[in-house]
Amino acid sequence: MAQPDASTSYITLVSSDNHKFILMKDVALISSVLRNMEEFEEGQTGKINLDMDGEILDVVVNYLHYHYKYKDQEELGEIPEFKIPTHLALELLVKADYLDI
Repeated sequence: MAQPDASTSYITLVSSDNHKFILMKDVALISSVLRNMEEFEEGQTGKINLDMDGEILDVVVNYLHYHYKYKDQEELGEIPEFKIPTHLALELLVKADYLDI
């Protein structure tokens, strides 16, 4: 039986209100904090619990996908704007700083 390819494995991020987000490991590891958690026991289970609610984590996960999708297109200058809900701006800034994204 073939071993799963590590580059296409998945990680589950779990919010404080128990919303689960499954994303490719390469996408999650854009965050240095998630990368470091991945090296410890949380990462060994493929599940990382985060101290943020599901609405915030949803925007964070969308941003991680956005960043992953456009990371090689910076020099082209044709990257669409990533829009965030205004009412979440301050809390997202704090969480983005924490996650180093």
